[in-house]
Amino acid sequence: MACCWLLKGLGTTLMMILFFMAYFHLLAAPVTEPLVMPQTWVDRQVVFEPAFFYLYASLWVYVSLVPALMPDRATLVRYGLAIGALCLAGLAVFLAFPTSIERDPTLWAGEPAFAWLAAVDSSGNAFPSLHVATALFSAFWMDRLIRAIGMPDWWRVVSALWALGIVYSTLAIAQHVFLDVVGGVILALAFVWLSANRLSAAGMTVARDESSRDRLTVSPQSSPKVDR
Repeated sequence: MACCWLLKGLGTTLMMILFFMAYFHLLAAPVTEPLVMPQTWVDRQVVFEPAFFYLYASLWVYVSLVPALMPDRATLVRYGLAIGALCLAGLAVFLAFPTSIERDPTLWAGEPAFAWLAAVDSSGNAFPSLHVATALFSAFWMDRLIRAIGMPDWWRVVSALWALGIVYSTLAIAQHVFLDVVGGVILALAFVWLSANRLSAAGMTVARDESSRDRLTVSPQSSPKVDR
């Protein structure tokens, strides 16, 4: 985990800056009138829960943990290319197919935590939900990393619940509708497949014991195997 801290820090920061520049530009200046995403039966069953705002906002911590735990430069670069491509795909959909949601304006009224979100992130750029897509894509990589670096298995449960909580929070705070979530899931699955079968084909190599030079090789599609 001690690998490439400068690259991790600068790379993560730069990618987030570039992403938000593009995201907010498309949010402010859609090329056509955004299509309002319809609500479904699922949306009508979800109760508005302001407390889920904090879980929603925790995405930026969660996605930053994955590159922070990367054990080597090659895997870090493969991951960066994959999640960068995922974000570009989402932004391309926002550009070609602008969407928004209709939110009851009384829901966020009187909720201080939502004042900032309402100011910076309106109801546009709805489909697909990049919150959902990046959370699930990060969960896939986090699960492999936890096994690779020998963390206790219960961390895999924590990671999965965290990611699923972020997904649910998009509905619980009325920032997305169910169809946005479905779009985010599809986008995540597409790039999970891509990173598992293409970008990560070489596998993930980490040093478990530098003094004895043991090596642990993990394929995203298989269980860890020790090479000596």
